[in-house]
Amino acid sequence: MNKIIKLFTQEVTVVILLGVISVITAWAGVQSSLLGGKANKALSIYMEGISKSNNLFLTAELKYRTDMVVWADKQTTLSQGIDVYTGYSAGSYELFEFALPCLQENPESQLADCISYMDELYLPIQEETDKAMQSLKEYEVSNQQSDRLQMLTALLAVALFMLGVTSVIHQEKLQFAIVLGSIIIAVFSIAVLFSVPVISVAW
Repeated sequence: MNKIIKLFTQEVTVVILLGVISVITAWAGVQSSLLGGKANKALSIYMEGISKSNNLFLTAELKYRTDMVVWADKQTTLSQGIDVYTGYSAGSYELFEFALPCLQENPESQLADCISYMDELYLPIQEETDKAMQSLKEYEVSNQQSDRLQMLTALLAVALFMLGVTSVIHQEKLQFAIVLGSIIIAVFSIAVLFSVPVISVAW
């Protein structure tokens, strides 16, 4: 009678473990997939940001080189006592809005000395680059977490296989060792899952 009760208890334990580990495996798989999607989105934002930053840089460089020529002309105009805003010039909006007031204050200065002009021209590039790098960091973290959960699902599959094998093993010590190993894997898996943020599904 005791042997039957003991055998029944072992079978119930195995069934419970199978259910628990199956649920953990499914959850880990879903979270891994969602984290992979989050990582891909962050990578896409990073690549788009870098592309936009490069375009802003090329535009800023073109404006700066054109404005340097206009700046030199305006210096000559100012030295002749003529208003710098007189006549048509091919300079950028930033030149007229931020640089020319600097020129009027200091006629001997260089275009690069006008901080407000340089900031207006080049700061957006740095801001866009910083956003892109932040997205790159998010990609690296999410991708690492996704890989960790993928490895976890493989480990859980081994645990499920181990529990399935117990049905054909008749040695109690070996059965106990296998069940104990599965319990350890399950506890480890739960700890790993708690270390990874939960990603919700957008319906």
